[in-house]
Amino acid sequence: MKKIYENDWRYNILHVLAIPYIRGSFKKIRFEGRENIPDDGAVIFAPNHCDALMDPLALLAMDLRTIVFVARADLFQKPFLRKALTLIKIMPINRVRDGFRSVANTEDTIKKSIEVLNNQVPFCILPEGMHRSMHSLLPLGKGIARIAYGADKALAGSRPVYIVPVGCEYGDYYRLHSTLQVTYGKPIDVSAYIAAHPERSEPLLYSDIRALTAEAMKKLIVYIPDDDDYEATWELAKLSSGSVPETDLRGRFETNRRTVEKLGKLREEDPGKTRKLFEKAVAYARARKSARISSHVTYTERPLLSALWWTLKTLVCLPFFLAWAIASLPVWALNESVAGKLKDRTFRNSFRCGIAIILWTILWLIGTVVLFCTMKWYWALACALLLMPAPMMAYAWFEQVRRCTSSWRYLSNRRIRKMKNDLTEDLKTI
Repeated sequence: MKKIYENDWRYNILHVLAIPYIRGSFKKIRFEGRENIPDDGAVIFAPNHCDALMDPLALLAMDLRTIVFVARADLFQKPFLRKALTLIKIMPINRVRDGFRSVANTEDTIKKSIEVLNNQVPFCILPEGMHRSMHSLLPLGKGIARIAYGADKALAGSRPVYIVPVGCEYGDYYRLHSTLQVTYGKPIDVSAYIAAHPERSEPLLYSDIRALTAEAMKKLIVYIPDDDDYEATWELAKLSSGSVPETDLRGRFETNRRTVEKLGKLREEDPGKTRKLFEKAVAYARARKSARISSHVTYTERPLLSALWWTLKTLVCLPFFLAWAIASLPVWALNESVAGKLKDRTFRNSFRCGIAIILWTILWLIGTVVLFCTMKWYWALACALLLMPAPMMAYAWFEQVRRCTSSWRYLSNRRIRKMKNDLTEDLKTI
């Protein structure tokens, strides 16, 4: 039986096909720090886990590098899913919460993970163990430390073992066609650390590796402590970066981080002022959400012009949308009929992207054959190329409609505008 890390032509084809869909799921996707990925050792990627399957898909969208992943074992219970997940190089891993019997299975997964690394194939584990749509970080599980430590022992000094922390920053966790910045941090040389601390026991080394990885990951995201002030802090951070263009991902990232740091410092120096500011921010956030106003449309200083601009864009794009929407109707109709029923909202974009990759590829290939059979080749080629991004472009238009209606709601809601302006002025004083 072929090993999961071995070359597979079916996987290669799927990988090539998936990249345009993954990238097309975002208005803009930016990769930073690719030069930090070592090429002289065993590499373990450690991304934060905030947007379900979109997190590992983001790594695959960078290039054609083969990466082996792990996912929770309950996804592998059905034979069809097990075969499908194995084909795309995902292994099952049990968690302690899954019961005593799962521990033995976890040991087997760790052995296979080490085998993957020994064969010079990068390995990815989402060390938090579960996804959560927050700009924060859950405590890291022991799995990443055990795999890194075991790989170092197995390689016995022939090659170093590295953990490459990865930060995924989304413009919106729940909206397709948002933005995403993927940042690869400086690699943690696990082998060098173990060699430099011979006095440390194995459990203590596990703890050290987890701590080093967590600290490195925090530096790559807009890290906000998970406490009672999380909602207020994130709302104020978004307001502070509102003047930065949405597609300037680095600029927004830095502005958000600076604001979070300032608010943390203010909380220590003047708790009373901070409490009043946070209360105002929470009241504004809840009023805005209740009025169904997107935070993106509140950043403008000229709400009337903004509403008119979004309306014009939506109307101009309408004919193109109709063509794309009709062509890809089976895809987005199936997506919306099923995705809306998923209890975990974070999984909805993962589902949409997966259906687009599978179903639209089949439909597009069939349609392309029909086009070449019914019209001249150059017209057939032109139509096929124009129709290729149909599902994602249809979703882009849906997003324009959402922002258009949100812009008019914001324009007509004087109370929300006043609350936003007051908070903006407050932010200038910190």
